[in-house]
Amino acid sequence: MTAPAGSGRVGAAVGAAVLVIAGVFAGRVTAPPPATARELPATFANVVARANPSVVHVAIRQEDGARRSSRDDGVGGGFVVRPGGYVVTSRHVLAGAREILVTAPGSGPHVAELVGADDATDTALLRVAALSDRLPLPMGDPRALRAGDLVLAAGSPFALPNSWSLGLVSGVGRSGLGVNPRGFESFIQTDAAANLGSSGGPLLDADGRVVGVMTAILSRGGTHQGVSLATPIDVVLGAVARLLGERGPGSRAEPPQLGLSVRPLVGAGLVVTRIDPGSPAERAGLRPGDVLTHAGSTPLSDAADLQREAWQLPPGGSLVLSYVRNAQRARAVLTPSPR
Repeated sequence: MTAPAGSGRVGAAVGAAVLVIAGVFAGRVTAPPPATARELPATFANVVARANPSVVHVAIRQEDGARRSSRDDGVGGGFVVRPGGYVVTSRHVLAGAREILVTAPGSGPHVAELVGADDATDTALLRVAALSDRLPLPMGDPRALRAGDLVLAAGSPFALPNSWSLGLVSGVGRSGLGVNPRGFESFIQTDAAANLGSSGGPLLDADGRVVGVMTAILSRGGTHQGVSLATPIDVVLGAVARLLGERGPGSRAEPPQLGLSVRPLVGAGLVVTRIDPGSPAERAGLRPGDVLTHAGSTPLSDAADLQREAWQLPPGGSLVLSYVRNAQRARAVLTPSPR
């Protein structure tokens, strides 16, 4: 079962422990092996303290004037993404909103202006003039994440603002989950705890840089079961650019359409299983059975890799796809079209 995080179903909690065992053998004490990774700090309080002023609580008043309670949908997190009081949250947090209220530490609640929403990435961009002095959180690189990396999630679970949890990256590039079947699906999976009200909050790496936005969970009961999903921040920043009318990488006006279906091969590469008639893929000369190996210089190992590369193109941009056909290597130039 998949569920939006902000509708009471975001979640993932984490704990970490380090056990160092010194063994005694034949009367000798054996030293632990030398550390090959950064030591786990005793606290992440400094990371949290730096980020907290720019992490916000989002609530809404519905069309009937009622304010959502702490156990209803429409309570979530968010964070300052650009100077001037621009705040990102999840689109589904704002469903049915007549008025959006944003509270930051020491400031608010303030009525927020909805700049726009991008359903394809479940992103909403708000502007809160009273938070113009708050610094945007630093941005990280979600493509550098690996399973096992430490991450911190912030949000407002059960309307408890600026709540933090620590976890691990459980996986990357999670797709085909039905969370956003008509939009972008290439999620970061983490076990950092998230629950009702966590949607829209930032997911930080261990250095305090935003690598994702908490979006959904997989849960049978609608509460935390250790599988949280976050949208990579580069995808969210592309949505922000679109909503601000900017043109550049990631600023496509609509989701890109390629017109092909693929499945991963054991090892690496994607085999094309279907080409839609009249599609960009057909115009590029691709055929079923072709094995796609790279988009530009990026290796392709999952359908989400191809989708992600298409989303990062500027309007009118093209993908240079390397592929193998009949043991011969070739390239195709594919220009996605809006759906």
